Amino acid sequence: MLKLDVTADVAKATEHLSELAQQHVPNAASKALTRTAFDARDAVRDGLPERFNLRRPWISRGIGVTPAKPRTLMAEVWSRDRFMALQESGGTKTGKLAIPVGPMAQTAQTRVIPKSQWPGRLLAKKNVFYRAGAVFERRDEKRILALYLLRRQQKVEPRFGMADTVRSVALREYQRQMERALREELTKG
Repeated sequence: MLKLDVTADVAKATEHLSELAQQHVPNAASKALTRTAFDARDAVRDGLPERFNLRRPWISRGIGVTPAKPRTLMAEVWSRDRFMALQESGGTKTGKLAIPVGPMAQTAQTRVIPKSQWPGRLLAKKNVFYRAGAVFERRDEKRILALYLLRRQQKVEPRFGMADTVRSVALREYQRQMERALREELTKG
């Protein structure tokens, strides 16, 4: 009969594992957070066309990421465009607002309204006039079309959904990214 006597220094093994954790876990966690943030940024960018009429790419290019660092262990997904905060939370937009209506609203759905069609420039034309908070164009003797409503404030409904998108991606992806980053950290030589 074969008898084995195995003794182990558990304290030494625990100390070794603690050193590994101190060295590798913060690096892996920062990688996982950063990768998850980039996944969330991509999801936010992909969802923009469903929520907004994007006529130019600069809105989606404005969604960015601040990578995590091993000391802080925090990554951020943000928009550089300040007006998108109101699109996220909703509220009242104030200032001089020209809201396109009629043919201008149809134009605004598919492309950027050229400066030559902005209210100030249109009002310089003889057949365009301002009445009761709106800009109108007289087409002929019988037809008058509203082009813009001029307002000092406009209610904005929340429709961006960035926080919800980032949260759902983080909940779905972080664990997978952490496992991947830990494997990479522990196998690098």
